[in-house]
Amino acid sequence: MSESDKPRAVESWEIMLLSRDKVGATELQKIFSRGQTQINRYCMSPLCGDAQRNPLDRLRLMFEKLVENGEDELVRASLNILAECIDCRVKPLGKPRPDKDTVEEECLDDYPELTELDRLIGRREHPRVVQRQAERVKQEVDETLVSYMELWNRKYGTLR
Repeated sequence: MSESDKPRAVESWEIMLLSRDKVGATELQKIFSRGQTQINRYCMSPLCGDAQRNPLDRLRLMFEKLVENGEDELVRASLNILAECIDCRVKPLGKPRPDKDTVEEECLDDYPELTELDRLIGRREHPRVVQRQAERVKQEVDETLVSYMELWNRKYGTLR
């Protein structure tokens, strides 16, 4: 794909417009159970009088409401389901932040999450449930590693 052929959509309505162009309006009508006119409204800039909130905007609003209600995990699970078609997973941005005061406490904090992972596997839980728990384990281990690296750097100086 040449540089000029790559999608440059940055707004949700632009994504809908490109999707309509790539997949076809008829296919989007089937997917969303909406008529041609409604699909066209999803693909319009909000500055247009006939534009309507598209499914991407509606999902985002729902996710924002869930986050406001402390349901970050539900949003993460939803996004992971959406990302499965391109073999991706949601991962927090930035460096993990230790939530305990000492490395030893961080180490102890790893065990409950790992134990829960083993319990879920032993119970033959759904792979998505197991995968989310594995990500929690990795997050805890990453926090421990960051805490240890910070301790090391304070005590011995930065690694080279």
